[in-house]
Amino acid sequence: MRIDDRPTIASPDDDPYLWLEQIEGERALAFVARQSKLTLERFGDAGFANDRDTLTAIYDRPDNIPYVTRRGGFLYNLWKDANNPRGIWRRTTLDEFRGLNPKWEALLDVDRLALEENQDWILSWIKTQPDAGPARY
Repeated sequence: MRIDDRPTIASPDDDPYLWLEQIEGERALAFVARQSKLTLERFGDAGFANDRDTLTAIYDRPDNIPYVTRRGGFLYNLWKDANNPRGIWRRTTLDEFRGLNPKWEALLDVDRLALEENQDWILSWIKTQPDAGPARY
Protein backbone atom coordinates (compact mmCIF):
# COMPACT_ATOMS: atom_id res chain seq x y z
CA MET A 1 0.00 0.00 0.00
CA ARG A 2 1.38 3.39 -1.00
CA ILE A 3 1.42 6.10 1.66
CA ASP A 4 0.25 9.54 0.52
CA ASP A 5 2.71 11.96 2.11
CA ARG A 6 1.02 15.07 0.78
CA PRO A 7 0.75 17.92 1.31
CA THR A 8 4.22 19.17 0.61
CA ILE A 9 5.45 22.24 -1.21
CA ALA A 10 6.57 20.02 -4.11
CA SER A 11 3.35 18.01 -4.17
CA PRO A 12 0.50 20.14 -2.85
CA ASP A 13 -3.08 19.04 -2.43
CA ASP A 14 -6.13 21.14 -1.63
CA ASP A 15 -4.69 22.60 1.61
CA PRO A 16 -5.20 26.37 1.29
CA TYR A 17 -2.65 27.04 4.07
CA LEU A 18 0.25 25.03 2.68
CA TRP A 19 2.16 28.28 2.14
CA LEU A 20 2.54 28.48 5.94
CA GLU A 21 5.07 25.63 5.66
CA GLN A 22 7.51 28.18 4.24
CA ILE A 23 8.20 29.55 7.70
CA GLU A 24 10.69 32.17 6.47
CA GLY A 25 8.52 33.10 3.48
CA GLU A 26 7.32 36.68 3.12
CA ARG A 27 3.63 35.69 3.04
CA ALA A 28 3.92 33.45 6.12
CA LEU A 29 5.84 36.08 8.11
CA ALA A 30 3.29 38.75 7.18
CA PHE A 31 0.45 36.46 8.27
CA VAL A 32 2.12 35.75 11.63
CA ALA A 33 2.77 39.45 12.22
CA ARG A 34 -0.86 40.27 11.43
CA GLN A 35 -2.19 37.51 13.73
CA SER A 36 0.15 38.58 16.55
CA LYS A 37 -1.04 42.17 16.19
CA LEU A 38 -4.70 41.14 16.31
CA THR A 39 -4.08 38.92 19.35
CA LEU A 40 -2.28 41.66 21.26
CA GLU A 41 -4.99 44.19 20.38
CA ARG A 42 -7.64 41.81 21.75
CA PHE A 43 -5.84 40.33 24.76
CA GLY A 44 -2.76 42.47 25.44
CA ASP A 45 -4.31 44.63 28.14
CA ALA A 46 -3.20 45.39 31.69
CA GLY A 47 -4.54 42.03 32.90
CA PHE A 48 -2.35 40.21 30.42
CA ALA A 49 0.68 42.26 31.44
CA ASN A 50 -0.01 41.57 35.12
CA ASP A 51 -0.38 37.81 34.52
CA ARG A 52 2.79 37.75 32.40
CA ASP A 53 4.79 39.61 35.03
CA THR A 54 3.44 37.47 37.88
CA LEU A 55 4.24 34.21 36.07
CA THR A 56 7.69 35.47 35.07
CA ALA A 57 8.44 36.28 38.71
CA ILE A 58 7.34 32.78 39.75
CA TYR A 59 9.30 30.92 37.06
CA ASP A 60 12.46 32.99 37.53
CA ARG A 61 12.73 32.60 41.30
CA PRO A 62 16.19 31.37 42.26
CA ASP A 63 14.74 29.14 44.98
CA ASN A 64 12.57 27.06 42.65
CA ILE A 65 12.98 23.34 43.16
CA PRO A 66 14.76 21.85 40.14
CA TYR A 67 12.94 19.00 38.43
CA VAL A 68 15.56 16.28 37.99
CA THR A 69 16.04 13.04 36.12
CA ARG A 70 18.21 10.37 37.67
CA ARG A 71 20.69 8.54 35.47
CA GLY A 72 23.45 6.42 36.93
CA GLY A 73 25.04 8.28 39.82
CA PHE A 74 23.85 11.72 38.69
CA LEU A 75 20.76 13.89 38.77
CA TYR A 76 20.18 15.96 35.63
CA ASN A 77 18.23 19.19 35.26
CA LEU A 78 17.48 21.74 32.55
CA TRP A 79 17.51 25.01 34.52
CA LYS A 80 15.83 28.11 33.11
CA ASP A 81 15.58 31.53 34.74
CA ALA A 82 15.89 35.23 33.88
CA ASN A 83 19.64 34.89 33.28
CA ASN A 84 19.29 31.64 31.33
CA PRO A 85 16.05 31.80 29.33
CA ARG A 86 17.15 29.04 26.94
CA GLY A 87 18.50 26.95 29.79
CA ILE A 88 21.52 25.18 31.21
CA TRP A 89 21.64 21.39 31.00
CA ARG A 90 23.43 20.41 34.20
CA ARG A 91 24.03 17.58 36.62
CA THR A 92 24.90 16.96 40.25
CA THR A 93 25.17 14.01 42.62
CA LEU A 94 22.43 12.87 44.95
CA ASP A 95 24.50 13.87 47.98
CA GLU A 96 25.00 17.38 46.57
CA PHE A 97 21.32 17.65 45.66
CA ARG A 98 20.30 16.88 49.22
CA GLY A 99 22.26 19.89 50.49
CA LEU A 100 21.03 23.48 50.74
CA ASN A 101 23.13 24.79 47.84
CA PRO A 102 24.03 21.92 45.53
CA LYS A 103 27.00 22.37 43.21
CA TRP A 104 25.95 21.76 39.61
CA GLU A 105 28.21 20.83 36.73
CA ALA A 106 27.11 22.68 33.58
CA LEU A 107 27.01 20.29 30.64
CA LEU A 108 25.51 22.62 28.04
CA ASP A 109 24.78 26.33 28.36
CA VAL A 110 22.22 26.82 25.60
CA ASP A 111 22.22 30.63 25.95
CA ARG A 112 25.99 30.82 25.56
CA LEU A 113 25.90 28.41 22.61
CA ALA A 114 23.21 30.51 20.90
CA LEU A 115 25.29 33.65 21.41
CA GLU A 116 28.54 32.06 20.21
CA GLU A 117 26.97 30.51 17.12
CA ASN A 118 24.52 33.34 16.44
CA GLN A 119 21.67 30.81 16.29
CA ASP A 120 18.37 30.67 18.14
CA TRP A 121 19.02 27.31 19.82
CA ILE A 122 16.50 25.68 22.14
CA LEU A 123 16.71 22.51 24.24
CA SER A 124 13.31 21.23 25.24
CA TRP A 125 14.06 17.74 26.55
CA ILE A 126 16.63 14.99 26.61
CA LYS A 127 16.08 11.26 26.72
CA THR A 128 18.80 8.77 27.52
CA GLN A 129 18.86 5.25 26.19
CA PRO A 130 17.75 2.58 28.66
CA ASP A 131 20.52 0.48 30.20
CA ALA A 132 23.18 2.67 28.57
CA GLY A 133 24.93 3.23 31.88
CA PRO A 134 25.90 6.67 33.12
CA ALA A 135 25.57 9.47 30.58
CA ARG A 136 28.87 10.51 28.97
CA TYR A 137 29.56 13.89 27.46
